[in-house]
Amino acid sequence: MRRTLLALALAAPLTALAGPTIDKISATPSPSKTGETVTITIEASDAENGMCGLSLNWGDGNKMPPKKVGGNHKNFPLTMQHTYAKAGTYEIKADGARAETYLPCMGKVKYMHTVEAAAAKAGAATTSACPEGWSLKGKTAKDGSFTCTPKAKGAKKPEKELACPANTSYFYGSKALGCEKAQ
Repeated sequence: MRRTLLALALAAPLTALAGPTIDKISATPSPSKTGETVTITIEASDAENGMCGLSLNWGDGNKMPPKKVGGNHKNFPLTMQHTYAKAGTYEIKADGARAETYLPCMGKVKYMHTVEAAAAKAGAATTSACPEGWSLKGKTAKDGSFTCTPKAKGAKKPEKELACPANTSYFYGSKALGCEKAQ
C-alpha cells in the first residue's frame, strides 16, 4: 500500500512537468523556390503548461541547436526562417531536445518540403546573384558564398538584403556586398 502511494506521489509531479507536446509543423510558401525564404511554424498542445527544449533539422544538412521554449523565451507557436540553396524535397523535423536546463518537449513532427529551382530571368543567358549596378567578383564558392563589387563609383546599396544560401549571411560595405560563410 505504501509503495503504491509513493509511486503515485512521484508520478503526479512528472506528468505535471510533461509540458508542451509538439504536434504540428507547416511551411510557407510551399512549395518554395531556391533562394526564397521559407517560414516554418511549429505548434504544440498544452503550450501554456511550461517550458521545454526542441531541436529542428532543416533536412538539407543544417540543424538548429536545441532551443528553449516557454518561460522567459518565446512560446508556441514558434516561427523560424530558412533558405534552401538547391532544389529538392527536404524532410524537416522538429523534436524534443534538452536545451541547457530545459527538459525536452514531448512529441516529434516531420514535414516534407519541396523546393523548386528558381526561374531564370527572361532575356538573361546567365543569372547573377548580384543586384543591379554590381558585378560578381570571381566565382560563387561551393558553399554558396560570393562577393559583388560596384560596376561604377557610387553604386547604390540595394533596397533589400540579398537572399543568401544556407550557411551564409549577407554583408554590405561601400566597396563590396554579398553572402559570406556564416561563422
